[in-house]
Amino acid sequence: MTGLPHVAVLGMDAATAAATISLVDGGLAVTVYSPGHVPPAAHARLTAYGCADRVVAVSTDTLRLAAGSAAAPPFEVHGARADSQTSAASAAPAAAGAEAGDLLGVFDAVVLGDGTDRLGPGGPGSPRFSRVFDLAAAWVFHVGGSPELAGAQGRWIGEYLRGRYAPPEPAAMSARPALLGRSVRGGVRAELAELDRELRAGHARAARTGYRLPTQPAPAASTPTL
Repeated sequence: MTGLPHVAVLGMDAATAAATISLVDGGLAVTVYSPGHVPPAAHARLTAYGCADRVVAVSTDTLRLAAGSAAAPPFEVHGARADSQTSAASAAPAAAGAEAGDLLGVFDAVVLGDGTDRLGPGGPGSPRFSRVFDLAAAWVFHVGGSPELAGAQGRWIGEYLRGRYAPPEPAAMSARPALLGRSVRGGVRAELAELDRELRAGHARAARTGYRLPTQPAPAASTPTL
């Protein structure tokens, strides 16, 4: 991988639209795959931010994700294109020799919404750090909840992929599925506050290493490393 990673967002609703806008604002190349037609409200939100051309409508039930070895990048997005109303095919180069109409793009990172988390290598019940960083598959992320929360989660993912945020050690991440454990009880406000505190801590960790871009795990790795 050279430069910033290419990111696929699978699923389209209010949460993934908000996360997409945050990722694009962070300067990342993003393509969104929507099972079926894009919901009007989400399409309007993306249009307002100039992101609607990044969405590809895929026929319902054909969208699927194939991971590299050890559930690590690169990730292949497969499916049958529903129509050409919105297309971002140029943002995601297809692999050579792929069957036409099947392989839609190859990506370095994947963001899953509440309706598509089943497509991840670890399934819908995969272990996650703060419900965002998937611990079963490197460079797979999850967003959900209110648009405000999903937008913040998208910014967090973008900060990581741009080298501005460094996560804790893997053991610490596994022990904190909801950051400090108070987010669910305190609602969205509390979760946003927790996320902000973790971002500040991660910024400090990244500063100590010179804001290096994160390194993808080797394809042969047996355990994904975030």
